Amino acid sequence: MNQDSTIQPESSKTYGSSISDLLRRLTKLYESVIAKALKEIGLTNPQMMVLKQIIREPKTLGHISQAVQLSNSTVSGILDRLERDDWIERIRDEEDRRIIWIRKTEKISGLRDKFELFRESFYDHLFDDISDAEIEHIVRSLDILITHLECKLEDEASRS
Repeated sequence: MNQDSTIQPESSKTYGSSISDLLRRLTKLYESVIAKALKEIGLTNPQMMVLKQIIREPKTLGHISQAVQLSNSTVSGILDRLERDDWIERIRDEEDRRIIWIRKTEKISGLRDKFELFRESFYDHLFDDISDAEIEHIVRSLDILITHLECKLEDEASRS
């Protein structure tokens, strides 16, 4: 790893800022790599997040919104564009006409074989020059951060 690209805090009190900066940089870089691959097929990151939710089975707008942690109105706009471009279709539930299912079209089914982005190997390839030990360390560290932040949120919510 290039030591020049890491952030070295001046004291233990500045680790929070360093972690925040590193996570922001990591997110931006990761999203840039994904956006570049998505551009080849005419999709955006938010559109891909939504499509991933319906790859295996149809879902409702509410289920998708909750899974991608975006508002219903934001997801509705994304779905409008995906439907316009024939990536998804909206189907009314046969038993309860108020429920609208979002499902993939044949256009998506053909992409898995055509584009590396839709295969697990794409994501594995992003990190193939990092040793297994380093990957395990990164995963453990990120898991620790996530668990810590989830506990903080739960503690703050219980105090409110």
